[in-house]
Amino acid sequence: MSDKPPPGPSHQLRSTLDRVLVHDIKNMGFRLQMLLSNVDEHYGDPEFKRAVQELLQTTVERLDGMVERFSAHEDALLIKVALDLNSVIREVVSGTTRREPDIASAGQPTLSLALGVIPEIWGDPYYLRDALWSLIDNAIEATSAGGRVLVRSFTDVSRKPNRAVVEIIDNGTGMSKEFLRDRLFKPFQTTKPQGVGLGLSTAAEIIRIHDGVINVLSETARPGGTFVRLIFPGIAPEPEAPVTESPKKPVPPPGTP
Repeated sequence: MSDKPPPGPSHQLRSTLDRVLVHDIKNMGFRLQMLLSNVDEHYGDPEFKRAVQELLQTTVERLDGMVERFSAHEDALLIKVALDLNSVIREVVSGTTRREPDIASAGQPTLSLALGVIPEIWGDPYYLRDALWSLIDNAIEATSAGGRVLVRSFTDVSRKPNRAVVEIIDNGTGMSKEFLRDRLFKPFQTTKPQGVGLGLSTAAEIIRIHDGVINVLSETARPGGTFVRLIFPGIAPEPEAPVTESPKKPVPPPGTP
């Protein structure tokens, strides 16, 4: 494996950085707003207190990461490293289980993982974490309690180098053909009452600047649901050097003086 990643994109991607920042701030603001709306009703509930502590802790960590990111790397949009997407998925899924502490909510769908062996990719974990968070969070929000969201990964061996494939599948409300065709990946287009409409458009841009492909299929008619497939080129393995044996000192035949 090569020690140096390929160069990242240029400053023309500054708009992507800005949209990630706006999207992150909007998400954090919405979750804090949900917290405040439940304080009076559930203030004495120990479970609510635990959920609030987790939410505040993750919010502080995310804010610290944003400040560190933008102050330490003002001129760098992407910092690509050899990345295991499965580890990013696990981190994102861990975060989606700590959603806003609305005790009165009807619950969440079942979120399950089926992660297979996939090749490493050249990727920026900060940006890919944001993209995967948006896609998985959207699937959860579109699926009612009792529904299912599946995140799985596997290797596509049909090309060389092999490709890493991630699929996010839900049986939620789905999206109309018109929305898929005309609005899905455009900024400020959303089906959520509280949405800002940057999640999917930003996720799609992040995937493209990682030389990836995103495909979306969705159906509003029963049983409904959405299927998202992400494909990333894997890191080509270094060719193995030919094995050569060192010359051996000739051994004289038996009986030779």
